[in-house]
Amino acid sequence: MRTKMLLAIGCVLLLVSTTAAGPGDTLWTRTYGGSDYDGGHSVQQTSDGGYIIAAYTQSFGAGLSDVYLVKTDSSGDTLWTRTYGGSASDQGYSVQQTTDSGYIIAGYTRSFGAGYEDVYLVKTDSYGDTLWTRSYGGSGDDQGYSVQQTSDGGYIIAGYTSSFGAGYRDFYLLKTDSSGDTLWTRTYGGSYTDVGHSVQQTSDGGYIIAGETTSFGAGSYDVYLVRTDSDGDTLWTRTYGGTDPDYGYSVQQTSDGGYVAAGMTESFGAGESDVYLVKTDSSGDSLWTGTYGGGAYDYEEGYSVQETSDGGYIIAGVAWSAGVGYDVYLVRTESSGESLWSRTYGGSNDDYGWSVQETSDGGYIVAGYTESFGAGYADVYLVKTAGGVAMVCEQLGPWFCRGTNFSFKLMIYNGTGESVSGTLTFSGYSGYHCDPGNVMISIPRAKTFPAGVTAQYYRFKVPNAVGPGQYSTSVGGTLGNFDLFCCMNTDIVQCGPWKSGANTEWELVEVDRPEFEASVSTMTELYSNYPNPFNATTQFSYSLAEAGKVKLTIHNLRGQLLETVVDGYQEAGEHQVIWDASDYSSGVYFYKLQAGDYVSTKKMNLLK
Repeated sequence: MRTKMLLAIGCVLLLVSTTAAGPGDTLWTRTYGGSDYDGGHSVQQTSDGGYIIAAYTQSFGAGLSDVYLVKTDSSGDTLWTRTYGGSASDQGYSVQQTTDSGYIIAGYTRSFGAGYEDVYLVKTDSYGDTLWTRSYGGSGDDQGYSVQQTSDGGYIIAGYTSSFGAGYRDFYLLKTDSSGDTLWTRTYGGSYTDVGHSVQQTSDGGYIIAGETTSFGAGSYDVYLVRTDSDGDTLWTRTYGGTDPDYGYSVQQTSDGGYVAAGMTESFGAGESDVYLVKTDSSGDSLWTGTYGGGAYDYEEGYSVQETSDGGYIIAGVAWSAGVGYDVYLVRTESSGESLWSRTYGGSNDDYGWSVQETSDGGYIVAGYTESFGAGYADVYLVKTAGGVAMVCEQLGPWFCRGTNFSFKLMIYNGTGESVSGTLTFSGYSGYHCDPGNVMISIPRAKTFPAGVTAQYYRFKVPNAVGPGQYSTSVGGTLGNFDLFCCMNTDIVQCGPWKSGANTEWELVEVDRPEFEASVSTMTELYSNYPNPFNATTQFSYSLAEAGKVKLTIHNLRGQLLETVVDGYQEAGEHQVIWDASDYSSGVYFYKLQAGDYVSTKKMNLLK
């Protein structure tokens, strides 16, 4: 298991120009609410490009607090709002747009049901008008924190129950049909407190649930993952954490068939508590963990995580320090968990971020609440950020021989929604850390990168005349209005024998040279589709190290084959294909590339 920290950036250094919005920079913010307390818990981009927010309100409605649903256009301007509930307290924690263009909301109710608090489910049409409501639970306290429409048109809800189960509180999982009628319920946990915060249907039709447990694990609280089959029967459970409290708030199945969970840790990291990211394989075994925090803040938590279209992760939560208070906290990582950037948002009072989603333009939408802005004591807070352009350089070897090739991979994360062009300069230096005073070569290249993520391979030919020692290379320049730079250090050694003679300059060879394609076996790669989410067409891109039979297929959440997009012999190099999903309904789909021994599966979201 590898642990990665936000402060250890590695070979990535990102500089953002002040002339354009860079990755994570604010495009706009909005507040919603009245003169009392209002707060947002969940946000999703809708099929029309706008947003839907599930929240609570004490400013409007029938009771002490009501479920609050806010629909906006793509600029965050309000189209309509609705409240749901009775004379007591009711709250909404999770919302999803359904296949009929309506909405499903989960939370809790004290106005209706069998106990003091019951799970509350509200189904609406596309205008937020109520189609039906349901409550679930027993004589104790029961709450629903997460809801998702399932592949059969019904719903899955996760939360906690003190009415049923083995302990004081247990994970509570409810499966309903499309009308909200209960098909089955399950509880998971031990003799103490176990709370489920997040659920997602998996590609095989089962479910993954994340939360925290005091019944199992190494500490007082541990992150708790429960994996079930389609009937809710347990396949496996896992705990993650150390001897101090650790919490899990959000989970998602990833494109490789594994899982990623976000939360908070006091056992690891740089501060009193840090954002905690756990990446697992399909069996729940940890592949790596990441902690993010430090700097000006003492305390960070991650409440929401999503895999991004390029295979990385975006996490939303909160950061706190004495004298500053709470700010919305956003962390963007690579697929390996290395931090690309982090941002905070807010004002002079307390501001929280509860939910994040990547948007169709490559940016992000964050929902929470603010005490710094708005009309009341607290308001629903919506922050729209830019995707921008980021760059990562990955060195493909720790050392290189004189007269051979120094190879590296360049990853461009273009979240602007359109192509960016400019000049990148590839440089070699005598000595570490890319000291401009020790530059040996400087090779400019005019480049254009399409929207989405692009991977390209390069190599420098190391001159025979260069003596063994420490060297560095860099890539820097401007794409559009974005300034980028990264530096790589390596050792050049005397491997010998080599050809006599000396090169006066290093030569940069790009991936599209045939001799380089034949020499790099790792060049076969499936890239993330773009756009994602999409309606109703998307582009698949992939590279092939060598010619051969290629198969690209589309699958549903259950893993069933829906369509074969490519099936035949293709030459080595870069390939693109457009998929038209007009005949399919909104939802999560997977696309799979098979080329020789290479197999890769990624996830995409169709929104209509």
